[in-house]
Amino acid sequence: MKEGRFGDWLKNNVDWALSRERYWGTPLPVWRCRAGHIHVVGSFSELAERSGTVLEDHHRPYVDELTFPCPEISDGDSEPCGEPMRRVPEVIDVWFDSGAMPFAQHHYPFENKDVFEDSFPADFICEAQDQTRGWFYSLLGVSTLLSGPAPYRNVVCLGLILDEDGQKMSKSKGNTVEPWEVLDTYGADAFRWYFFTSKQPWDGYASRPRP
Repeated sequence: MKEGRFGDWLKNNVDWALSRERYWGTPLPVWRCRAGHIHVVGSFSELAERSGTVLEDHHRPYVDELTFPCPEISDGDSEPCGEPMRRVPEVIDVWFDSGAMPFAQHHYPFENKDVFEDSFPADFICEAQDQTRGWFYSLLGVSTLLSGPAPYRNVVCLGLILDEDGQKMSKSKGNTVEPWEVLDTYGADAFRWYFFTSKQPWDGYASRPRP
């Protein structure tokens, strides 16, 4: 990685929002009442105890249906607020889910301690350059928050497929080249050989020579 572009990614780190305005994802475990009090639910068992309902699926829309009386006791009051609390609509940013992967896949630390310790940290992880701020960082951040070591020993960083202007090919940008056209014209082996011989793995691959 070039020092000026990627090498200072920790030094130049910025705040990262915990939530996203999406429907699918891990629901943010934050409930709020009309008075503005906020309560963060710490476990499924606490949610079941407060709401009186045990869910088999804690995703939306089921978790959004649960309410419970606000437990907040304001200054000067002797009784809890008691207003109905409802979950805020946001979900947790999916990168936090991805960062928790080494632990969550084994339900560690709640069980499977031996299985987890046999496979942690990973010998290597492999993704493209655009995962530097995403997966590489979220894995490291979550592990650090849990007072653990780095969750991987090595990173294999791949380049991106670029368009003729050097921009990352993306479906949202509409600048992709359909691989079937290339495969039908030149064949799979030629396609593989091009990627294998034309550049180093961590460099970007342009779809055609740039002027």
